[in-house]
Amino acid sequence: MCRSLRCMVRWAVAFCIPILIPVFLSSCATVPSSQKYVGSVLDSKSSTGMEESFQTLWDKWTVYFGQGKMGGKPLNFSIPFAMAGGPGGESQFPLQITATLMDSMLIQAGLKHYAAILDMVPEEEAKFRSSYYRGYDPENHLLIWCELRTMWNEIHLDIDRWIVFIEDDAGNQYEPVQIMEESQPFRQMKMDSFSEYKPLQKSQGWEVNQKILMLCFPRHDFSGNPILSERVKFLKLVFQLDAERREKAEGVWVFKE
Repeated sequence: MCRSLRCMVRWAVAFCIPILIPVFLSSCATVPSSQKYVGSVLDSKSSTGMEESFQTLWDKWTVYFGQGKMGGKPLNFSIPFAMAGGPGGESQFPLQITATLMDSMLIQAGLKHYAAILDMVPEEEAKFRSSYYRGYDPENHLLIWCELRTMWNEIHLDIDRWIVFIEDDAGNQYEPVQIMEESQPFRQMKMDSFSEYKPLQKSQGWEVNQKILMLCFPRHDFSGNPILSERVKFLKLVFQLDAERREKAEGVWVFKE
């Protein structure tokens, strides 16, 4: 059991780890948007939200997009025809992206969940919470946790190769003010909520490269207005390879239908 502040900071990152799901390649460079209806932006303040478990909240705020996405989630390598059109095929989008919008209720549930898993005493839990808020500043940042995966060359994981931004239904776009590269997940930790969790696997000799990021976007626009409010119908996260939009993928959180 870790007792140091440094170790607690590491676990603050660890609570943002979803089930690791393998990927496979699709056949187009610009892939369809992956959308998930999450209800009102203000749902997180309701009593119902308070009763939802960490895993339920995590699933609610997570979208999957990029290569090999079907039905909102990536497909498994074990599917027999998953490797058809693999690396070297015709103009595939190179990344599978799992993105979680870090809603305030999700953050609170995650901090409590992992404090309980690690059997923290109240003093440790307070330091744990303080470290998370100091490191990510969710009061001023709109946080999106991302896991990037590719079976192509690892260079595709270089975030400097990509134009990354969020966009609302009015067309307002915002770039991240900071991108933090996270350490790889500690796979042997107690994952009591993640019963379907499986270690990263390889298939037919293909190597899966991955990177974990925290995207920190401004929480307010240039006029001081919140980027997420009751008027916003959806928020879109875009990974775009170049200014001509020839290769891009989008994940969308829909607040109003």
